[in-house]
Amino acid sequence: MPDKALSSTSENEFDMNFQQLKPSCCDVFVWIGVWTDKVRFWVLSSNEAECSANYSNKQHRGNTGEGQLWLKESNITLFSKYEVESENLLAKIIEKGGAVAR
Repeated sequence: MPDKALSSTSENEFDMNFQQLKPSCCDVFVWIGVWTDKVRFWVLSSNEAECSANYSNKQHRGNTGEGQLWLKESNITLFSKYEVESENLLAKIIEKGGAVAR
């Protein structure tokens, strides 16, 4: 049986589909991609997610304010500007959310 998880250096196709996104209900999205040898984090403001060329608001017929976004081998480089190392994750969430640390 083939492995379902891929190495970060694999040349196989992959598709991460983040579904049921509701940009009007939050300030920040944090996406986590897990490979067999690496974990990657992306932090996007709600506006950045909703305005992405890879965002689709056509997830379900009749839905309003909900969509999905794909990261795959063909477009993952477009998201490199949102990638954050784990030790900087909280600071980036606060920055993108416009929150004030308490």
